[in-house]
Amino acid sequence: MGYALRMGLAALTLLLALCTAPAAALAQAGVDWQERATGQFTILYGPGGEAEAERYAAFTDAIYEEIATAFSFRTATPLTLRLYPSAEDYYQVNPAARNVPGVVAHADFRRRELVVIVERTLQQTEEEVRNNVRHELTHIVVADLSEGRLNTGFQEGVAQYMERPSGELERRIQSLRASSEQGLLLPWSAFDDRNQIYGAPEISYPQTLSVVAFLVDRAGFAKLREFLTVTARSSGYRSALERVYGASPATLEAEWLEWLPSYLAGGYRRSAIEVYDLGFARGLVEQGNYAAASEELKQAIDWLQRQTDTQPAEVLAEAEALLARSEEGMRAESLAEGARQALEQADYQRAQELIDGARTVYGRLGDTRQDAVLAIYAERAARGLRATQQLATADALAQSLRYPEARAAADQAAGEFAALGDEIRAGNALSLRTTLDQRQRWLGLALVVIGLIGAGLSLFARVFARPAEVW
Repeated sequence: MGYALRMGLAALTLLLALCTAPAAALAQAGVDWQERATGQFTILYGPGGEAEAERYAAFTDAIYEEIATAFSFRTATPLTLRLYPSAEDYYQVNPAARNVPGVVAHADFRRRELVVIVERTLQQTEEEVRNNVRHELTHIVVADLSEGRLNTGFQEGVAQYMERPSGELERRIQSLRASSEQGLLLPWSAFDDRNQIYGAPEISYPQTLSVVAFLVDRAGFAKLREFLTVTARSSGYRSALERVYGASPATLEAEWLEWLPSYLAGGYRRSAIEVYDLGFARGLVEQGNYAAASEELKQAIDWLQRQTDTQPAEVLAEAEALLARSEEGMRAESLAEGARQALEQADYQRAQELIDGARTVYGRLGDTRQDAVLAIYAERAARGLRATQQLATADALAQSLRYPEARAAADQAAGEFAALGDEIRAGNALSLRTTLDQRQRWLGLALVVIGLIGAGLSLFARVFARPAEVW
């Protein structure tokens, strides 16, 4: 679908300038029009177009309500939706349109009429067909709110913003990215010039959409509505922008250029008129990717807080709850990482405390993904604590001169520390064992010496003992 398909106001200008017959007569030329009334529209269609008329009747009133709710404004009804069966039928009434290739729809706010060329919608998706109506109806509403004074660039930007995401949006973003990279973006002053807007739609349409998205991101959709109504009482878009946004157009344009990369990187998927989709952030939390979820949710909350006039309060509440959960998950991850580092530093008591804390937090989250890792950490911490206790026991036994038992305890501690890779404490245990071996040898030697001394004293006593006196 080319950009010319959206040239509603261009086609309108052409028609108003070149059509000389009375409007009612032109509208009827070439087609035997039949009517299908809905709550807000009179749908006109040609012979054999009953099914197509019923197709549009099924959603046009709902779209009217969408637009009315978003703008807090109900344009006068009934509106006319005219379904031309073919481009040739359209050209018979609008011969000048032959010079505007690809037109699929336009809006005539003076006659309060939306036009769709059915033949040119056959390759469109259902959402794109509905977007034709959204786009053209928005032109009429915006013309009402601004009393026909909103310039061409902003008219097209607002009309595009009211569409729902479709393949056309992705194509616009690709064109906008190319225009930005090639330095082809228009100055905002060009938005007053319909020839520049409609002369290069592959540049102007994506750009004007991005400018409107920027203004909504910056201050919310309510401010955009205010900009439309203030335009009706202003000398031009510049004074209206400054009155509503509190900044000069030059400042706003510079801010838009700085903001544009984030829009191209994915920000274009956000729309104030649609309920913010937390599915991506929700998925990150469910996957346990808490850091990425936190970053995503902080940006979402910042945006939602600026869109409270169009976004349901429960969406912001869910985003805040998801952020709290993701931050809790990050805390659990931090505790688990602290436990790992404590184990590397052989601080077994600290490691055990951190493991217990991580298990508690993960338990509150119902996240069992780290259970196996924490079990390994806990087993190492427990072994380290047991080995530490064995070494303390060995030292205590040594103090009470129970060297064999102390040596056995030191041996066990050394083996456990070595298995844990705790070289320092393994060395301490081995050093204690060596000390105990030395003490045991010295004790044995001392006992031998004492024994020898005792034996010598005994012998000495025998040799030098005086004979017993005989009475």
